[in-house]
Amino acid sequence: MNDWILKLTGETVEAGSEVVGSQLEFHGGVEWGWIALLVAAFAVVIWISYRWLPAELSGGRKAMLVILRVAFLVLLLGVLLRPVLTLSLERKIRQTLLVLIDSSRSMAIADPRVTDEDVKRAAIAKGHLDAGKGLEQELEEGRSEEFKVLARTNILQSVLGNENLNLLPELSENFDLAAFTFGLGGQVRELQRAHRDQENDPNAPTAKLTLKDFPWIGELGAVHSATAMGDSLRETLNRKRGQSLAGIWVISDGAHNTGVQPRTVGSELSSVGVPLYFYGVGITSPRDIIITEMDAPPAAFLEDELLVRVRVRSQGLAGENGQLILTLNGETVAQETVAFGPDGEQQIPLRFKTNVAGDFEIKASMAARDDETDPNNNEAARRLRVVDEKIKVLFVEQSPRWDFRYLHAVLTRDRRVEAKTLLLEGDPALAREENTPYLESFPENKKDLFEYDVVVLGDVDPKRLTVAQMENLNEFVSRFGGAFVMIAGRQFSPLSYMDTPVADMLPVEFEKGTDGSGEESIADKAIHVQLTALGKVDPMLNLAGEDEDSVSLWDDLPPIYWVAQVDSKPGAEVLMVDPNQENDRGKKLPVIARHQYGLGQVLYIGTDNTWRWRRNVGDLYYTRFWGQVSQRMAQQRFIGANKRTQISLNSQNYMTGDRVRVYARLYQEGYEPFDDEEVSGVYTSTIENRQSEVMLNVVEGQPGLYFAEFIAPAAGQYQFHLEPSPETKRDFTVVEASLEMAETAMNKNLMENLATMTKGRFFREEDLHELPGAIKAERVGVQSRMEVELWATPLYFILILLVVTVEWVVRKFSYLK
Repeated sequence: MNDWILKLTGETVEAGSEVVGSQLEFHGGVEWGWIALLVAAFAVVIWISYRWLPAELSGGRKAMLVILRVAFLVLLLGVLLRPVLTLSLERKIRQTLLVLIDSSRSMAIADPRVTDEDVKRAAIAKGHLDAGKGLEQELEEGRSEEFKVLARTNILQSVLGNENLNLLPELSENFDLAAFTFGLGGQVRELQRAHRDQENDPNAPTAKLTLKDFPWIGELGAVHSATAMGDSLRETLNRKRGQSLAGIWVISDGAHNTGVQPRTVGSELSSVGVPLYFYGVGITSPRDIIITEMDAPPAAFLEDELLVRVRVRSQGLAGENGQLILTLNGETVAQETVAFGPDGEQQIPLRFKTNVAGDFEIKASMAARDDETDPNNNEAARRLRVVDEKIKVLFVEQSPRWDFRYLHAVLTRDRRVEAKTLLLEGDPALAREENTPYLESFPENKKDLFEYDVVVLGDVDPKRLTVAQMENLNEFVSRFGGAFVMIAGRQFSPLSYMDTPVADMLPVEFEKGTDGSGEESIADKAIHVQLTALGKVDPMLNLAGEDEDSVSLWDDLPPIYWVAQVDSKPGAEVLMVDPNQENDRGKKLPVIARHQYGLGQVLYIGTDNTWRWRRNVGDLYYTRFWGQVSQRMAQQRFIGANKRTQISLNSQNYMTGDRVRVYARLYQEGYEPFDDEEVSGVYTSTIENRQSEVMLNVVEGQPGLYFAEFIAPAAGQYQFHLEPSPETKRDFTVVEASLEMAETAMNKNLMENLATMTKGRFFREEDLHELPGAIKAERVGVQSRMEVELWATPLYFILILLVVTVEWVVRKFSYLK
């Protein structure tokens, strides 16, 4: 019926569509009450018109005239009602298959293939072996060498261009292909699409596509510095949202090192029924040695023994050994034989003694093997400054409590420290002796205070310090880059410093009336302190010797018996806690905490019992602990040649393209701030001696404080200084973004898990010939509507004329007017 109506009205539907439903609607907008009135009027007109027809007319002739008149009036009424026939159409279309091709730098890795299976997979990719026969077939004698070292990009280009597999043309038989390259998050690029000649009927037979219709195969590269698989899957899906997808075919080595987790996106794809099909490029156990990180201090004292930790990752080398070498400006200072176990990472400690002052490059490296996947990730370098000067420490204490006695002795004996002590309840005569380490009073002006590198404040009554002195102390840390250490006490520190400039500096917070203040709070319950995850890796708390384990050593230290009731501030680094006590917020009490305050650093030690760590071992660990505290806290200050110039970088190590943020505090003679609007800074490549200028602008409302930001330059070692004070420098290192080379093995597990999660499949070269048949092809019905305005068609008006004409002819033959 609907087909006849379409033919009579001259309307057509899109090729491939069929009518699956229809509905007659009226769009005239005339109320049905008026329609009823018109129908009644028409009935009266017809009755009047035909009541007095001549009697000699036959009944059939009378009925015909009535019917024709009724038909005419109904057709006229239809013009008012405007009947519209709404047709429901359905068209079957092909689904889209998305193809995502990894173009990150790891795809440029040339895998050394040492097993027969991996060599045969390369031969299948190159078309030398038949994919349908799997890995059971044998290579021709003497041909294996040409398949042993091939870049992953070369492999995937060979697979896609393999005429035997013919993957893309076969897939295009059943799907509309949309191919993309991906790497960094959001940087998804669609490749040129091959179009089928289907102008009218999508079901009509057409010429098959060939590999020549995919010219982009030979242009695939490896350019991105990182892989965001999850972001790229989500971005591609968003671009094709609304289309019917058969699935996503991902060609990758499975690397993922930035952005949203692929499993999160896999769960989203599973919920909407989009399967993932993976072709894994590369090998699962490439032989490789990777130095992922080197933890070395930026500065050290002359004749110090330095501990450098090097993180070494190995793959495919279980049971073998390698030599890790540490060099200082090219001269070997330490080495260690590394025994490789199962694939994974291990941390190797190296120690050496500094014998010469100056600036050095410290490098950890392992010789590259002939069968390594990537010989360029076997080393890491840092800058090291060795200085021959002393840390200036101001130690302020109220009374000679136990911690004061032992700490004062440690500071005065340390060859690296020049200590001055203020004992507020001590004999003033001590400060008047010749070459005395004691002071009579706290420095009254900034000039005297700012000569120190570290200020250590014990259990001191805040009433013994003026507000001006505490404000100077705050400025010493926040603006001058000094270091401040508070050792908690049972009388005053830190609880009595509420609402003072000192409290603002501390990495902990507290409330008035907190339990733990006052002499009566002495506890007799043993507390075995516990290092946090940060504390375990912090060099400041590493008390281990050559063959000792630092964490075990801390576990074995004698207990303490008191910890102040405080809470750490947001952003503070909590290094040690009391595992058995919690504060009012349910958090373990911090024993050692640290944070950055302005340009300087503040360390809080929440017990006065560190002297108890001397039990049975004397000064061994106590001296090491406080020596490392002094050195770590003074690190930002003591390496500068001019203490009136303080430079702070947001990091010491950058990747190319990172943002380098520089703060600088400049003081004039008398420690008054600089008043210039801007100052010039310069960073110099220590290798090529290439200089670049950076302008630092004054921070509004903070005279003497300047800020600049610039993009990290090419990889290398750099020094930054200010033109007004070229002797004060800060070293920083820039490396190429190496996320891609941190893990060179093909991540088969990730790809298999994602394929299983989304009901897809993972493929290697030997079963790629099954891919076109494994992806389910369905034609999806697309619904649409079509409206045929019956009242406005030529057929409708022809019908009106026809009815009128027939009636006129019948009336003439009946001799009627």
